[in-house]
Amino acid sequence: MTSNPTEAAPTSQPRKHKAWWVLGGLAVFSVIMSGITAVAYRQTDVHLVEMYTYFKTLGTQASAEKCIDEVIQWVPKCNGMKALCEGAVPRIMDSCLAGQSRVSECEALRDRPADAHFGFKECEARMLSRSLNKVCGNSYKTLDLHCRGLGYLPASIEKYKK
Repeated sequence: MTSNPTEAAPTSQPRKHKAWWVLGGLAVFSVIMSGITAVAYRQTDVHLVEMYTYFKTLGTQASAEKCIDEVIQWVPKCNGMKALCEGAVPRIMDSCLAGQSRVSECEALRDRPADAHFGFKECEARMLSRSLNKVCGNSYKTLDLHCRGLGYLPASIEKYKK
């Protein structure tokens, strides 16, 4: 008797595809990481709202320099995602600066050159780490924009009209 290949082949268990296990594991991992990120984002959001209120209150009594000092001290202690905290610096500074009239402080800045180096020397003198130096620069930039918005500093294009 010869064996015909089309005749009864030995039956075996079908092979389970390992790819489905890998894809399933990745899906579960993605859901878990999404949940962790959402919780961290929410905590950061709550913290930033508290800080806007704190800096608004601080700004009613503090000078612009004091606002800058406080923002620089706050960023390393920020209870949230680092990128979101650093990204909130201009809004936190605006909140602090809006606490009172900055007429005298903005008028004092009127004679400085209208260039992109405003605050550079002040930040350099503080001898901050690289990330805090960026925060310092963003704080001074926000002060500059605040004064420009109030009309106390000329728009930077005006320096080229002379």
